Amino acid sequence: MLSEEESQENYSVIISIDFGTTFSGCSYALRDTKEVFDITKWPKYTGFYGKVPTLLYYKSTTKRLMEWGNGARLLSFKPKQEGDLIHNFKMWLAEDPDIVGHDQKYTSIDTIADYLSRFHQHILEELEKKLGPRYTPDQYSYCLTVPAIWSDQAKAMMRQAAVKAGIVESMDPLGRLTLISEPEAAALYCERKCDMSNLKHGDKFMIIDAGGGTVDLIVYEIQQPTPDRNRKLKELTSGYGGICGSSDIDKNMRRLLLTKFGTGGAAMPTCTLEMIMETFIEYIKPVFHGDENHLLDIPAIALPYLPEGLLNEDYQLVLTAEELDQEVFGPVFSSVSKLITDQLQQANIQVNTAFLVGGFGSSTYLYRTIKNAFSDQIDTFVSPSHAELAIVRGAVYHCLQPELVTSKVARRTYGVRTRLPFETGLDPEESAIMTSDGVKRCSTRFDVILRKGQRIKVGSKIRRSFWVTYPKHTEADLYVYDGNEPIPRQINDPGIQKVADFPIKMPHLPGMVAGERVDVSLDFIFGLTELKIDVLVSGYRSQFTTQLFDK
Repeated sequence: MLSEEESQENYSVIISIDFGTTFSGCSYALRDTKEVFDITKWPKYTGFYGKVPTLLYYKSTTKRLMEWGNGARLLSFKPKQEGDLIHNFKMWLAEDPDIVGHDQKYTSIDTIADYLSRFHQHILEELEKKLGPRYTPDQYSYCLTVPAIWSDQAKAMMRQAAVKAGIVESMDPLGRLTLISEPEAAALYCERKCDMSNLKHGDKFMIIDAGGGTVDLIVYEIQQPTPDRNRKLKELTSGYGGICGSSDIDKNMRRLLLTKFGTGGAAMPTCTLEMIMETFIEYIKPVFHGDENHLLDIPAIALPYLPEGLLNEDYQLVLTAEELDQEVFGPVFSSVSKLITDQLQQANIQVNTAFLVGGFGSSTYLYRTIKNAFSDQIDTFVSPSHAELAIVRGAVYHCLQPELVTSKVARRTYGVRTRLPFETGLDPEESAIMTSDGVKRCSTRFDVILRKGQRIKVGSKIRRSFWVTYPKHTEADLYVYDGNEPIPRQINDPGIQKVADFPIKMPHLPGMVAGERVDVSLDFIFGLTELKIDVLVSGYRSQFTTQLFDK
């Protein structure tokens, strides 16, 4: 069992990790100075940049990890391939937490843990050089970012991967590792830009966090009645998003290339196609504005696989503005626009400012497209400086000022399985039981704790109490309902999903005899990125997160 929660304030160094679909980053701060720094030096890369590719390269025959980050990319360009380049593996959690990756050889948790392990080891080496001997790894606390669309199970698997990677230990205090949703982290970064945008008390701003794999959105209201009071943020909409990040542009481009290459594309070595894609990603994708043709340089090694007449006299592939817009960029932009429309409808208000953040959010074409489409509903559009680092820096700000966001909107309905008094005609007879107190009860009732769309204060507790007979151990089951229809009554009704069961162990209670009733209380702590539960059994307290729920 994990130790009881301990505040991050007991650690001297805050480290945030933005584990991204295409790129990952790290920022850190000393708690006493509160100045935020970025890690900009990465293996196998000569420049300085705040992100490193989220790539792994495994040896095919043994599944041994050979390289990560830039090193994995370089290995994938070699003509003679002996391994598998693994990319976009973060999204394995978004689609199905049990999904396996490349040729069903690589599992989600193991692959993510492999990457985080190498990533973390590099961070430790960099911090040792930058901080010197005064600060040691046992003084480090961590904040890990996750997409808003991830389920509780996906978040639990992310924490599990972090433990497996050695970032924290399983017996560490829960508070040593915090999870935060990516749009909330971005909001904390953009909150510091409010003065520049003339945002004041009562104004609303939207975060459009456009990354490699997902686009997450959320709307906040600024609460600062008087200038001398600290600014707070009130969440107006539940964080929402979709799988329509910049990696979908890459998928569309790869599909377009293979269509143009014909049968030769299928025979082309993977490393050759990746070289062509790298040229597109580096030189065309960032500068395409929707109205100009582009020339894609094709390496000589690819020429034997291409149909005659496909390239111009300079061995370049002509990509028209129309096909790039309609087949590569347009479908992704349409998905992003739909997400914004849904978020505006949910908020049902005029938004003062929209902040575009994330690597994809830095796109001038995306900025212009969104501005043209929503200028009647959003007053101002801002792409802040270092937009690609907004999430990782905002995660540090969260640890420095965790009380900035005061309330949130529940993203789903939570409840527990309880034995409530049986109601004839409403409860199924097969669920009827007679308990020791002589009452006929229904054993499958869904007792709602928190409703979807309900406003909750951050860190608020909702208590459920029951009793068990000494000295029996028991367990509690947690269920979730994502729908908008009337909430089902039974835990086995359609739409209800079990997300957790966790043990409640009976402690030794001096003077208590077998068969006596023992009161048990469950305090569900909502408003955080992870759901936490305090279990109190006759004065004995244990704390759980979703990490411990799933068997």
